[in-house]
Amino acid sequence: MSVSGITGNDGGQSPAKTQLTADINAFLKLMVAQVRNQDPTKPMDSTQWVAQLAQFSTVEQQVQSNGKLGDVLTELKSTSERIDLSYIGRKVEVEGDEVGLKDGVLAARYTVPKGAASVGVHIVDADGAVVRSFSSSSTAGTYDLSWDGKNSDGVKLADGTYTVVVDAKDEAGKAVAGTSVTYDATVTRVRRADGETKFDLSTGVSVARDAILSAA
Repeated sequence: MSVSGITGNDGGQSPAKTQLTADINAFLKLMVAQVRNQDPTKPMDSTQWVAQLAQFSTVEQQVQSNGKLGDVLTELKSTSERIDLSYIGRKVEVEGDEVGLKDGVLAARYTVPKGAASVGVHIVDADGAVVRSFSSSSTAGTYDLSWDGKNSDGVKLADGTYTVVVDAKDEAGKAVAGTSVTYDATVTRVRRADGETKFDLSTGVSVARDAILSAA
């Protein structure tokens, strides 16, 4: 079982923390220079010392706070990655109209919203062509969809990703919003792609984290 793209923190300082550290060093050098070059007959006012020391303390606390915040963010990222990896091998419920045909079987569920007078369910291939259509009850609720991978002419199509379109219309022929498609699958791999975490499923489909509704 292969997992790739999940990386940890490289341990380097952030640009903001590096800049703050440089600011502290510059501040200390300035204070030393002021002491060395002050007029002995007119020594620096103690109130100025207090004010400058207060500034130094504020900057130092900011550096420390940023460091702690960085540690927290690193820990949160690590925890998130561990949670993602824990999905491997688990059965999940996924929401999305792109469903995989695997070994000649496509199984899903779809919802019919209230207000629908007619409902059609269409299977669309990667080229945008409708390869199979089914009629459905217009009563609001959730229904099972099972497709054997054959088109309207009875020809068996190749496994792959197909789009399930639920076309619900009211009595006036206008589209009714609120349809959805869900299906069950097993997570086989977790990886990084295009800057986000992807979950590869047993159906051959890859989804983002927010598409997973639940896991068993």
